[in-house]
Amino acid sequence: MLLFFWLIIDIGIALAYIAAPWVILTRLNFEWPDWLKDGIVLVILAVIWTGIALYLATQTILWLGFVP
Repeated sequence: MLLFFWLIIDIGIALAYIAAPWVILTRLNFEWPDWLKDGIVLVILAVIWTGIALYLATQTILWLGFVP
């Protein structure tokens, strides 16, 4: 059962890293540049950020000791 709780905490940490920049930019009423309004550019940036965020989440999870 403890592993299940660790999994839930790990998912929460990963989602927080992935969603944080988008939430912050939305709250600040960030004006997107015209070149960024193109869908493919936003998708590429989102995929790159997701990879970086998952790496950071993994490092945070290891640092906190949420591993079996």
